[in-house]
Amino acid sequence: MRLAAWITLCLAFTPALAADNWPHWRGPGWQGVSDDATAPLQWSNEKNLLWKTALPGGGNSSPIIQNGKVFLTCSSPDGAERRVVCVDAATGKVLWNQLASKGVAPGKSHQWNGYASASCATDGERVYAFFGTPGLFCYSVEGQLLWKKSFGIFTSEAGWGTSASPFLYEDLVIQNCDNDGDMALPAGATGSAPMSLVALDKKTGQERWSTPRNLGRGFSTPRLLTVAGGRVDLVLNGPNRLAGYDPKNGKELWRCDRSHPRDQARFGEPLPITNGRSIFILSGRPGPCQALRLPGEGDITKTHVAWEVERKAHRDVGSPVLLNDLIYQPDTKGMLTCMHLETGKVLYDSRIGNGQNKGLSSPLVLRGKILIPLDDGETVVVEPGAELKILYRNKLGDGTPLDFGASPAVSAGKIFFRSQHTLYCVGEK
Repeated sequence: MRLAAWITLCLAFTPALAADNWPHWRGPGWQGVSDDATAPLQWSNEKNLLWKTALPGGGNSSPIIQNGKVFLTCSSPDGAERRVVCVDAATGKVLWNQLASKGVAPGKSHQWNGYASASCATDGERVYAFFGTPGLFCYSVEGQLLWKKSFGIFTSEAGWGTSASPFLYEDLVIQNCDNDGDMALPAGATGSAPMSLVALDKKTGQERWSTPRNLGRGFSTPRLLTVAGGRVDLVLNGPNRLAGYDPKNGKELWRCDRSHPRDQARFGEPLPITNGRSIFILSGRPGPCQALRLPGEGDITKTHVAWEVERKAHRDVGSPVLLNDLIYQPDTKGMLTCMHLETGKVLYDSRIGNGQNKGLSSPLVLRGKILIPLDDGETVVVEPGAELKILYRNKLGDGTPLDFGASPAVSAGKIFFRSQHTLYCVGEK
């Protein structure tokens, strides 16, 4: 499929978005694909760096952009403070910085994750930010707190924290609340968050529906998928399962379970990607990855799996991108795998890092190229195709490990990168 046609498919079910907006995690179309034709493919700390702005805390949440404003979240190192920040996309000036939560017991989190990993979402009037146990917060785009919702304590027996981003659909804000429930509550604590997918009225925060999942800790964000006949499914990866729901009422429409003899079928962080005929999903662990035929009804575990292969020795935290039916997936060892969506054939599995840096964030399709961010600030630009061809290596920051865990976003000819303490804006100059 030609790039222009694929971008059209990705954008087809993203309502009323200006071309310069990147309003939620993975951008318009939920596949990390940008139709921007002017953003640069080369940059450094000197070249094509338009501005950089110090942030009031760390975090791995990815920037989102709407109507010239960048929104992201930050936290103190111990997670005791969580903030929502708005930055002018043209100048880098901090427009507002709101303290959302202070003093709420943060719980455990992994160094790859932190306490501000869920990306914001916006409808142009309101911006939504999720922090796990402190709750879901709704602000006006001018920075006024409109409402907040506490779901309870988000537990993780393995101590990974939370990272699922809020998702907007019509008049709803939908939150994945996968967690380990009461079994992993701290000693003496009560009131774990529901192990559910929950929809709230986006204007009031009142609950509209809640669908139990009871799968344990999970970290993925919902996305929309349009299947044959025009039905729109809300698709969510998770521990040991990919499932499709009716976004209007939360009813489960279909599910596909996955299993592995060494329990390597979870965590399910990566977002699924699709070409409209098949949907590809990763477990996140060195277990199975699958392509499913569309559409589905009921339990499709034994009927709709087109192929399944094991991701041996790979740990996938970021989400893949898809271009011309080729999947590109970086891993936490700095490897890049390219495989064919329709067959599962691995075309290459090669190191793109230096042996130390990691792929913790998600790649981007920009100007027909694949951009792979690594955790030390290097972004590897790859020519798409069946053989690995590295075009450029671009570096921001000072090379500190684990500094860049957020995924880049694109708007109006600019690429926005977020490190633990700095927001960078790259553009032609």
